[in-house]
Amino acid sequence: MPNIIYSQTMTREICDDIRRRFHKFVEKGIPGDLFKNKVVATLFFQPSTRTMTMFQEAIIRGGGGWVGVSGDTSGISMSKGESFEDTIREFSALSDIVVVRHPDDDSAERAANNSFKPVINAGSGSREHGVVSPLLLCFMEHFLKRPLEGLKIGIYGTPEINRVSKALVPILGYYNMDLVIDDLGHFPLPKDVEDRAKANGLKSLRYDKLDNFIGDVDVLFLTRGLQKGIIPADKFPKEKEEMVLKSYHPITTEHMKKMRSDAILYMIKPRIFEVETAVDADPRAIYSKPEPWAEFGAAAISYCLGIKV
Repeated sequence: MPNIIYSQTMTREICDDIRRRFHKFVEKGIPGDLFKNKVVATLFFQPSTRTMTMFQEAIIRGGGGWVGVSGDTSGISMSKGESFEDTIREFSALSDIVVVRHPDDDSAERAANNSFKPVINAGSGSREHGVVSPLLLCFMEHFLKRPLEGLKIGIYGTPEINRVSKALVPILGYYNMDLVIDDLGHFPLPKDVEDRAKANGLKSLRYDKLDNFIGDVDVLFLTRGLQKGIIPADKFPKEKEEMVLKSYHPITTEHMKKMRSDAILYMIKPRIFEVETAVDADPRAIYSKPEPWAEFGAAAISYCLGIKV
């Protein structure tokens, strides 16, 4: 079964297939019978606004339906002591595809190992948000309206503790991109993530101050400063939290004056304090504009189910 688990399982061919499906759905719409009689199980044991709703909306627009969990184990038998693995098996028997978010770092692979149906990783603890890597490729291409090959990408914030960054960076290598990071001087990417990106073809990776590269990049990604709801408070020392709050200076309209007119700013949401609301009106502030979530959800589901598009 084709799953979407971690970035190391994502080949260039998989990314390109999902991108092709996405662009077709954006251009022609999601067929109303695409997922006729299909059910997605959205098992979200951590909060979610965009990712969970994206898959629920996509399956509904395609003529199917969803069952699931939202937020905790109340209302299902895990509250009685049933294991995560048994829960996955039951929901996979009752659906056609499983989308899971869970606080354990190994939850996505455990889900894949116990599911009867394809699994999509929508957040595996603090390790990776697996499905977001092809999603961000699709969104970059959609909003830039330029090919992905050779783009220059900037990241500002805390990539070391951001599961989106850890999923995305290795995939950038497939498209021969340049990457420059301001990690606040304290939060670099894990070395294995850097190594996989380079092995996949990343043209360059360096660390620098935001002011030195903000005017050069095609896309500037902002990570969440803190990871509330992902990293438990007892696993993130207070001194590190204070370091983030002291070092992370929100993006302002003055920053936007330094960006190229054809570049885009993308906040890896939810926003807490990372970019000032005055920036929202800027046409390059993509995070504040309508995004084609359902079209991507349909692309990912149809890929995993082997539906011809």
